[in-house]
Amino acid sequence: MHDTRVRVSALQRSVSAALAAVRFGFEEEYVEPRTGYSLDLALPSSRIAIEVDGPFHFLLPDCRGVRKPNGPTLLKRRLLAAAGWRVISVPFFEWDGLHSASERQAYLERMVASQ
Repeated sequence: MHDTRVRVSALQRSVSAALAAVRFGFEEEYVEPRTGYSLDLALPSSRIAIEVDGPFHFLLPDCRGVRKPNGPTLLKRRLLAAAGWRVISVPFFEWDGLHSASERQAYLERMVASQ
């Protein structure tokens, strides 16, 4: 028997709650049928995916302090884009810099609108 339960992080719960306050219809842990990937938050009707990227999605910071996505994260983004999805990344280090609910909601609105 294979355990298919998904563990949702506190970071993802925080992003999901802020998103629910400004946009309706996003589904949590939506399984994309063409790729088999589980999307953190998805609006299937518009093919918008929001990936909440915690520390394990990034390489260690380089000498300038820049954190780049790791190989599996880049592959997932490329495959989802090839399947017609607009992928929005919410990196933990950006989210953690937003301190109020209004800042977080405005951030998500900008991210969804700019894609």
